[in-house]
Amino acid sequence: MTEALFQSLLNELFQGDDKGMRSRLQPLTAAQRKALFGEFSPLLKVLRRACCYQPDARPVRLACLYQAIRQDPAGFLRDQAATLALPGTLNNPHTVQYHSYDMLMGLFSRLQLLHVGLAAKSRVLSAFQPHAADPVRTGHFLLHAGRILLDRPELWVQQSFIRLSDEFPHWMRSPSGDLGAAQLMQEALQRHPDWISVLASGMGRMMRQDGFLNRTLDRYDAALILAGLDYEPPAQQASSEPLMDPEIIPSLLRRMTDGSLLRSDLIALTLSKLNQPLRPSSIKCWINLFGRLALTDAEFQRHAEAFTALMTAPTAAAGKLAFSIVEAHFLRNPDRAAERVAALGHALQNRLQSIAKEAWRLLKKQLRALPDLHKPVVPAVITGLNSPHAGLRGELLRWLGALPLHHSDEFDEKVRRQLHELAVSLPAAELGPIAHLLVDDPEAAVVSTVAEFIDQRAALHAQITNLRRRTEPHSGAALFQRRLAFLDGCLANAPGGFLETTVPDHSAALTPPDNVCCESAEALALDLARTQRRIFTWADYDRLFAGMLRFADAAQSSPIQAILAPLMKRLAFWQKPLADGVPPGWAQAGELPALLLAQVWRERHITRFAVGSRGEQLLNLHFSLPLQRRLRQVLKLLAAGQNILLSLPTHAAGWLKPVVFAERLARLPPALLDSEELGAALYRLPALPEQRAVAWTMLAPWLESCDENDLHGEALRLALAPEDQVGPVLTRFLARFERKPPTEPLFYLTTDFLSGERVGIPPIERFKADHDAPANVAFRLFNAALRGRFGLSDAGIARRSPRLMRKLRKLTAHLDQPIKALPDAPRHRAAESGSGFAPLAELLFAPAPVTEALVKSLRPVWSSSLGCDTAYPFLWPYLLAHPHQFAMPDQVAELAYRFPPLAQRLFEAGLCRRALKGDYYRDLTQALLAQGRSSLVDIRPMLNRVAQGLLSTHPAQRQSCVDSWIHWLGDGRVTPQETAAVLGDLIRDTELGFSLLTQALTELGATGEVGKATALLALEQAISSVAGFPPRKQSLALDRLAALLDETGRVVADPMARQALEQLAATPKKSVARDKANALIARPATAPQLPLAVLAVAALAIR
Repeated sequence: MTEALFQSLLNELFQGDDKGMRSRLQPLTAAQRKALFGEFSPLLKVLRRACCYQPDARPVRLACLYQAIRQDPAGFLRDQAATLALPGTLNNPHTVQYHSYDMLMGLFSRLQLLHVGLAAKSRVLSAFQPHAADPVRTGHFLLHAGRILLDRPELWVQQSFIRLSDEFPHWMRSPSGDLGAAQLMQEALQRHPDWISVLASGMGRMMRQDGFLNRTLDRYDAALILAGLDYEPPAQQASSEPLMDPEIIPSLLRRMTDGSLLRSDLIALTLSKLNQPLRPSSIKCWINLFGRLALTDAEFQRHAEAFTALMTAPTAAAGKLAFSIVEAHFLRNPDRAAERVAALGHALQNRLQSIAKEAWRLLKKQLRALPDLHKPVVPAVITGLNSPHAGLRGELLRWLGALPLHHSDEFDEKVRRQLHELAVSLPAAELGPIAHLLVDDPEAAVVSTVAEFIDQRAALHAQITNLRRRTEPHSGAALFQRRLAFLDGCLANAPGGFLETTVPDHSAALTPPDNVCCESAEALALDLARTQRRIFTWADYDRLFAGMLRFADAAQSSPIQAILAPLMKRLAFWQKPLADGVPPGWAQAGELPALLLAQVWRERHITRFAVGSRGEQLLNLHFSLPLQRRLRQVLKLLAAGQNILLSLPTHAAGWLKPVVFAERLARLPPALLDSEELGAALYRLPALPEQRAVAWTMLAPWLESCDENDLHGEALRLALAPEDQVGPVLTRFLARFERKPPTEPLFYLTTDFLSGERVGIPPIERFKADHDAPANVAFRLFNAALRGRFGLSDAGIARRSPRLMRKLRKLTAHLDQPIKALPDAPRHRAAESGSGFAPLAELLFAPAPVTEALVKSLRPVWSSSLGCDTAYPFLWPYLLAHPHQFAMPDQVAELAYRFPPLAQRLFEAGLCRRALKGDYYRDLTQALLAQGRSSLVDIRPMLNRVAQGLLSTHPAQRQSCVDSWIHWLGDGRVTPQETAAVLGDLIRDTELGFSLLTQALTELGATGEVGKATALLALEQAISSVAGFPPRKQSLALDRLAALLDETGRVVADPMARQALEQLAATPKKSVARDKANALIARPATAPQLPLAVLAVAALAIR
């Protein structure tokens, strides 16, 4: 019996079709299927292998293959499979002469159908998962295979079908189009109605897949249709809204009319979808469906709660629809009135001004319709004071302030406390209308004159007092105290008030350590296992190296061995030789560092990749020699049982506390002290004299055993010794290098070390150097010690040792080679630059600020397409400053992490890239400019250069400049007055691109009260020169000024600006600018105005 079944299925496999395969499998019992799968299993593997595409395979006729199998299946597997069923024998470029691709598709699909019908539970779903070399399956394969799965008698079919419904979009090679998914789900529900609860998660997915391609919807029941409409695919999956098809809504209404789709269910789904964050095109379709449903008055009342919630919908279109419905059907209905008022209060905070203003209009209309609602309306209005729209906040404040005394009972203790808490976060200039509500005795305040309770000085004074009380635990903050002192002086009318700026320093290293390391051995192992394909940063390596040392013994435990075992298998893959001479992909090789780290931790040795192996060609691209040397040092520490990683920072920003450094060094055996680790640690030491003095005292016993010939001791003396002891040490270092100068070039062509040289320069003779030569190691450590002492300042080496400078300039001579390879004209231009390479050696000891002039003078270094690299991190900014230089944006943060003061030069490099033409890599420029937010960067000398970013044609760069400026105002590195002066000059001087500047000013005002006050102060200063502006510029500047005055409720206060506006308004020639100037000077002043600088500082203090 089994033999007959085997032959019938084999015949169907080669000569039948999908439906025939199902009909033969359907009557089989579970035992028969198990027995047949045992017979077919080796044959299925062989045939699947033969169907995989191989370009160089020898073709075989399909008929010959079938004949060989049919006659003797066992003999075929034993004797002929190795010749007739090799990989690709049925699928290669030459098989077209024997059989069509459609025949191959049919055979492969039936092969998978047979697998679905016979395989065990653990293997049945593998038939749905394609591989790159597999042939394409036939149409509706999912439907046929799913039917065969449902036909099976086993109890586990339900579990497998649930997984299929969840995973099929990831398994289908072409997940779009008509796969028969919805029809399969419908048949499953018809066969097993009790499955509906467990299939609920997959119903919408399968219906959305292709169910709506049947536009009449006559194949599906109501539950499946509603599930498909309700399902929202993930953002990464392309899918269109079914309602966009003009035939779907009529089909839904037709199903609703004939009773097969309940009207109440469709209405409830529609209201639910309208309250979701859908795309504008989708929400438009659902609003169209809502209109076509034409709800009755009874239905509106039945769904009153849903319409109330819809007023705070995440989309503007749905919110406007809800407002119109509430206005038409619910305003006079006292039921749920308090809930409507609360919802309108939240809608007042909507980021879209049109929605917020419509909510305010509706709230006032609701109060007129039901006057007894004052008590819930007042808290709703106070909630609305969180609105980002200054004009609306002004209306709300005036409404609150105008409430008559007989409504004072609305302000109970809870409401009054809510108002006080919100008032602290509002600008003092806006609090005038409610000043009487912020005092303890409202009636006494009302009796006083109007000028008294709207006086901004009183409101500001109350605000400052409240701030002092609320922030008492943080009263030691120097910046906060400076701002309060400035405000106190302004309120006391003290002349000449001046707000000091924050001076950049290394005080961040005084904060408690915050560098996070692996908490357990399991966390370290999982960190390695889960990040195989991620590019590690320098901070990642620090964390992983420290974890390997800390949990050295745990690597031999069973749980850790189990976690790391798959990594060891992957490492064996990279050790194998290349089969076809083509290495694996570059991205795939990103796992190599994690594999090597896991091996060192687990096995205490490092794999050496043989020449010609898969890993040999790609290792250095992902794991540079400096990091390989660090890994070897970690291996030495593991072998010695030490867990001290000398350069591990104490702070996430990269700082290493000098005291912690001294403690580690004192505990580390001298034989295990590594020059590279010591140099990396010296780069991280902050310029904190007291802590350095303590560290020097702690290291004194250690240094007593180091004579003048000890490289490590000399480097420590140079970095940490008192000033009077540095001179002799520096002299000895310079004498050493004059005798044995370094041979390592300052800049390397291309980007990776390989045996001490750079590769990838076939047309140019390579500059060879031993990277690990003692002179080169000593010179790198010497430079780390210099930067550890001098930071970015000039170390004076050029003055002390001209002879050494001459020798170092020779290390840049190899850079002439790419110049010689250039065409004649570019080569002559580079030669005309004179000694363009000489500054490279000088920058080594005097890392000067990065300027456009310096970058242009160094242009011959990287004028060719070849990249550059350097072993000295503080020289990187001079490479990155050129707009044609490429680097990964993450590298910028890594450089600042390795040498925190370098953020200054990196920021300067970003300014140069933005200023020079031809910036091809804007992400890199953005990363460089982001370093300006570091508290170490002194931005005041560069404010004019920074301000040019507000004229950028790229919105992201312009917004980044605005955000950075707000950040600097917040941390006190610039004051509102300084910012306004720089922006005022920029407004006066800008002609071309002034519209971009007005957009930047708008973005600055949108950041909050600080931005508004600063932008308005800058405009008032610039408007004093408005008469000299071109007409278009006049109009744009006056429009922005008027908008800011509207938002802040102010009038032009600067005398010179007001005089310029009056002169412009008095010009006899009619113009748009004249009318706008007239409107500006005609604005009434409702109250005395505090200076804008005072308001900006008050807003900063609140933040």
